[in-house]
Amino acid sequence: MVSRVLNNKNLEVKKSRNGVGVFAKNDFKTGEKVLRVTGKFITCDIDEDINDEIRSNAYRFDEDLYISPKGKLADFLNHSCNPNAKVVKKDNKLYIFSIKPISKGQEIVFDYSTVIASDDEWDMDCNCGENICRKNIKRFGFLPTKIKNKYITENIVPSYILEI
Repeated sequence: MVSRVLNNKNLEVKKSRNGVGVFAKNDFKTGEKVLRVTGKFITCDIDEDINDEIRSNAYRFDEDLYISPKGKLADFLNHSCNPNAKVVKKDNKLYIFSIKPISKGQEIVFDYSTVIASDDEWDMDCNCGENICRKNIKRFGFLPTKIKNKYITENIVPSYILEI
């Protein structure tokens, strides 16, 4: 499945610090659309057809729905406590936008906490390698106040996450 997504003209999936990740094949300016998050809409209620891997890699879309990007480009985006991208909901679709300049060859990363709402039960150990690494990633409400305020002020957290 990875080989199909490698053909994107702007992005490629390749080996990264944490397995595989999505890397820029071109430069992106601040505020530029990097990719659209596509996949199957799911609920994360107990469902025999949805395994834990799919559930934990899904992007929150609204109060009830998530997008599972299984096998799509967004499935390979990694977390960083020092992100260069964010999730944006626009025209009822999810996108990844740059929040700072991204150079050709640089990995595209976002803070997973920004798409985990107050009613989500999820966490993971972090080894992003950043000097500001939080070591454990949880839902948005558990972020340190300084980071929460920055993410809200700079529109890094989608408004629908704050509303849930």
